[in-house]
Amino acid sequence: MPLPRPLTLAAAAALLAWLSGCAGAQATHALPRPPLEAASTSAAWPTAAAARVIVEPGVEYTRAGDQPLLADVLRPDPPGAARLPAVVYIHGGSWRRGTREQGHELLPQLVATGRYVGVTIGYRFTPAHPWPAQLHDAKAAIRWLRAASERYGVDPGRIAVWGESSGGQIASVLGATGGNAALEGDLPLPQGLRRPATPPSSRVQAVVDFCGPSDMDAFFASAVTPEAVAEMHGRLDPLFGGPPPERADLVRSASAIRHVDARDPPFLLMHGTRDEVVPFRLSAAMHEALSRAGVPSVLVPVADWGHGFRGAEIDRRVLAFLDRHLWGKPVSVSGEPVRAERTPE
Repeated sequence: MPLPRPLTLAAAAALLAWLSGCAGAQATHALPRPPLEAASTSAAWPTAAAARVIVEPGVEYTRAGDQPLLADVLRPDPPGAARLPAVVYIHGGSWRRGTREQGHELLPQLVATGRYVGVTIGYRFTPAHPWPAQLHDAKAAIRWLRAASERYGVDPGRIAVWGESSGGQIASVLGATGGNAALEGDLPLPQGLRRPATPPSSRVQAVVDFCGPSDMDAFFASAVTPEAVAEMHGRLDPLFGGPPPERADLVRSASAIRHVDARDPPFLLMHGTRDEVVPFRLSAAMHEALSRAGVPSVLVPVADWGHGFRGAEIDRRVLAFLDRHLWGKPVSVSGEPVRAERTPE
């Protein structure tokens, strides 16, 4: 019987979304190796030979009350080393919608290099679960991944977080609040997972933030027309349990720029210069704050582009950043503007 033709990256992402949506799915699935011509053009992750991507969908990483919180784990076959760094993806959706399957548009290309394990997580939504539930969920995912690192071939000392839009906000706060017990939350490790002798940390070693609002006060104030103000209240009032001016402590806790200090991990900030949802200047201010604190930070403007972006050079910058800070490769990460090729699917 002839072997099936390799899936395109778009078809692979669709298959992953279907697999992850199957009720009770716990099986491990393998995606065929992507065609090398796709890896060298549309994907743009430089690799000599693409690995297969092994997918374990619907893994419970914690439980908030009766609600299980799930992750999909993507591993390369064969892996490039016994223990690989991991990249945890946090999707966007204004804190009230979206799915972990959004990470399947980006992570398979990264994992196919053979150098990374990818994890894409779900988290609790507003209005039922206001801030800091989303941060607590993300921190619980990092602790779980460290506790389960042997199972997934992950180096627990090399974990990055990557978020987009509201997911970028969560990722940035997570990165800037390592060791902050007040924002850690108390979500448990899943049942059946062996408890390590030392409680695992939620610190990460690198942050990639695509167009996330790093200053929630400035984000709220960026709405100036009546229509924009109403839309902003629709986003943020459910997040904070009321209008942001009346929730000053929560707004501050949700602003990564308010937590910056010299202990923070390296940041890669990418943002459209014509973003009308989250102004570019918020990422510029975050970059300045990180730089003043002595934290390695690269700000990459996505020239003449709005909210959400994809492109080959964008992929290359992300990979260079991760290779530099998780593999110690002597590569530079340019802050020169890039051009986007399309919006996210």
